[in-house]
Amino acid sequence: MRSKIKSFDAVPFDLTKIYDSVQSLHLTESPREKLAVILGATSAGKSSLALTLAEKFDTEIISADSMAVYKNFNVGTAKPARAELERVPHHLINILDAEEKFSVGEFVRRARPIITELNLRGKIPIVAGGTGLYIQALVEGYELGAEKSLVSHYKQTGELIYDALIFGLTSDRAELYDKINRRTEQMFADGLVDEVKALINGGVSPDAQAMRGIGYKETVEYLRGDATLNDTISKVSQATRNFAKRQLTWYRRMKYITWLKI
Repeated sequence: MRSKIKSFDAVPFDLTKIYDSVQSLHLTESPREKLAVILGATSAGKSSLALTLAEKFDTEIISADSMAVYKNFNVGTAKPARAELERVPHHLINILDAEEKFSVGEFVRRARPIITELNLRGKIPIVAGGTGLYIQALVEGYELGAEKSLVSHYKQTGELIYDALIFGLTSDRAELYDKINRRTEQMFADGLVDEVKALINGGVSPDAQAMRGIGYKETVEYLRGDATLNDTISKVSQATRNFAKRQLTWYRRMKYITWLKI
């Protein structure tokens, strides 16, 4: 029996109200560093909104995507296009080779000084991505405590370590799944198979960390002759829908998210 995930309580998406919220945060006096976060399931439209806000408020984007960190993994990660990267400075994109590992601790270690530097310049950083653990660890202030156990500032104090606006994008489940299916088909139309071929021909091992991402591992199987192209596209769509369900389950523990229905 298929499990159902209850829809989030969400207000209608209103860009003007989002602008007003960010502007109010900008004008607020606060002892904490400021931050805006855009999260949601894959294909929800996070990157588009983050780009819009970054241009509106002349600021920069910090990617919270565990796959976007890898160089030359572009099509299958739905990474921002070159033109978008040129329009707005992005951080934590294209910083690692395929064999390198990336973790939540490394994300937090790299993101924090960027947030500090942008705040010192009077800017509110935009963190955008779908890796819920990364965002949760960042805003809740996870630290390595005694006996190497993780300690959450938020769980101890009830307060996030940043003065943060945290928006989650949501939609009807059927609509989200339709977006995922269409985006998967578009990835293959945009050359995902050729991208994976080029990576392997360039020396990237099919067993590399980055090749384990959704879309890449299935395409490797296709190139090995283990599946037809249609079956591969179906597998990627299904794996992505399952991933979206896991994302939504994870976000339920983050009670401070303001949900926007798009």
